[in-house]
Formats: sequence, C-alpha cells, structure tokens
Amino acid sequence: MKWLVRILLALVAIVVVATAAGAVWQRVATGRDEARFPMPGTRFDIGGRALHLHCAGEGPVTVVLENGLTANYSTWLLVQPRLAEMTRVCNYDRAGMGWSDPSPDPTRAEFVSRDLARLLDVAAIAPPYVLVGWSAGGVFARRFQHEHPESVAGLVFVDSSHEQQRLRLPEQPGGDSMAGPREQLVLCDRVAWTGAVRLSGAMAQINARLDLPETVGAELLAMSNRSSYCRGVLKEIEGFPLDLVADRGPETLGDLPLVVLTRGRASQPDDFPGVELPAEFLAEQDRVWNALQAELAALSTRVIHRVVDDSGHAIPLEAPDAVVDAVGEVLRMTTRSAAHGSAHEPTKPCCSATGSADQH
Repeated sequence: MKWLVRILLALVAIVVVATAAGAVWQRVATGRDEARFPMPGTRFDIGGRALHLHCAGEGPVTVVLENGLTANYSTWLLVQPRLAEMTRVCNYDRAGMGWSDPSPDPTRAEFVSRDLARLLDVAAIAPPYVLVGWSAGGVFARRFQHEHPESVAGLVFVDSSHEQQRLRLPEQPGGDSMAGPREQLVLCDRVAWTGAVRLSGAMAQINARLDLPETVGAELLAMSNRSSYCRGVLKEIEGFPLDLVADRGPETLGDLPLVVLTRGRASQPDDFPGVELPAEFLAEQDRVWNALQAELAALSTRVIHRVVDDSGHAIPLEAPDAVVDAVGEVLRMTTRSAAHGSAHEPTKPCCSATGSADQH
C-alpha cells in the first residue's frame, strides 16, 4: 500500500504545484493586460466603495451610457469616442463589473439607479442627462428617469429589456434557461484565480462571435479574463431577473425625447449556446421581442423607432453608427425643446439605420 500512498501524494503535489503556477501566471497575465489597457477613467468613492467613471468631450448635455447585463465600459469603445465629438459623454462600470467595487446589494434597478445618482453627484457631473440604455440598461435608465425626471432630457433604448419580458417571452424548452450558465459561472468564479479560465480560451471563444477591430476585441477579452469577472456576472444574472416580473408595463414618458433601436437580425441557434432550440421557438421569441420593443416606443409621443437590420442584440458593438446617430437625434430634439420652451411637437420620421422607413 505504501506505493499507492506515494502515488497519491505525488499526484496531490503535482496538482498543488500546477495550481500555484497557474495562479502566478494569472496574476502576471492580468498585470500585462492592465499595462496594455489601463483603466481609462477615475474611481469615485460613493460611500465606502468606488465606481469607475470615464468621461470625455464637452457640452451642455451629458450623455450617460448604461451597460447591458454582464458588460463593462469596453462595450462602448466604438461609440464613446464619436459621441465625445458631439458633447460630453460618460461611461461607467456598475458595481462588481470592470474596475468598480462590488456592492452588498443585488443588481436591481433601484440599487443601480441609486449608485448612478451618487456617482454623478460625487463626480460633479451636472444634469441635464441623456441616458443610453443597452439591453438591461434600458430598465435601469427608466428607473433613473422615474426617480430623477427633472435631470433627464432624453433617452435612447438600445434593444432594451422590458419589465415584463420574463412573463411574456416564450419559455425555453427544457426548463430553466439559466441553469447551465449559472453552474458554469459558479465554476468559473471558483477557478478563475488559477488561470484555468484564461488557459481554456473560453472567453476568447465567446468574444470571437463578434466581428470586432483587433484592439477592441483584445480589450474586451482582457476585461473578461480578470479573476473577478465571473463573480460579477453571476451577481448580475441573479439580481436582474427580479426586475422582470412586473404586472404592468413601464410608465409613460410623456413627450420626453426618445429613440428606440431594435435589432433587426432574426434570432439564431448560436444566440442560445449549449442548447438546441426549434425554429418555432426562435420565431416566437422574435415576435414577442418586437412587440415589447413597440411598447417601449409607445412610451413617448416624441419618438423615433429604428430597426437596425444588420445587427443582433449587441448593437453597440455590431452597429455603433446606429447608436451614435440615435444620440444625435435625441440631442437635436432636446435643443429644439429648449428653443421652444415647453412646447413639443412630434418628431418627423427620419431614415432607419439601414435605409428603411422608421417605425413610430
């Protein structure tokens, strides 16, 4: 039996040494990433923890970019520099994501809105704001506008989530659609510090689904290979669904300037990795999603609803021009509103991101 004990001890020693070596490699590789892509903004203390904020440009209106679920500042690398040519634009990391400290609170609209209000106040970023909310960011932007209506001059929803989508989107065959991803994230969080996730190339495979400029793709990958990434993502996907069970839709926005961007590319099997879904499910998913988008567009009497034909859900990365144009439209609407006092006239249809007629 002594030989068996020796073999087991040798195996344990190998695992320990390999784990230690992997952990060292993870720290070195992360340091190399941070040297290549340093934090672009500043961390502001909002009460015992800090959030990362990056602002650029100048102007009387500040555009605030609100990420989709699990995303960080790098989502807007193709959008923010161009918006900075128009006005001031601020991009931030929610609690636990990117360069921001985690929060004891779940990722829910009430806490996200509170954090953002504190951040803008501490950083001395005065209103008026135009909020741009991608995906889950649309729900967070609506909550902020509801709580600070006097500060928000306009909104852009970028394939925004809808407060009732969990109740109305078709149920994915096979039960809980998040069970698999949740288990993977728990495992990722436990082993990321060892370098195993980086070594596996899993994050690189996910990012490879997007056709991005090399430097942008490299920066997204650097952020997702950080040891804290999966922990932050897990916190987001556990908290946000609690905002999606409303018994009624989002509140009206009156005549607040609004542009709604909706993905035009039909859902594909690759959009749901790890499961095989019938074409009927994908078609129903798109039908309901488009209906929810139309409801979001109906929240304001001054709206442009634009279908981005050449993009899927990741519009800020796949069709950044559409986001830039949408913000420009809202800024022009707010300028006209200021020039005419409180009198608002419905915005005339313009051109869609691909040349087809806008939907209002």
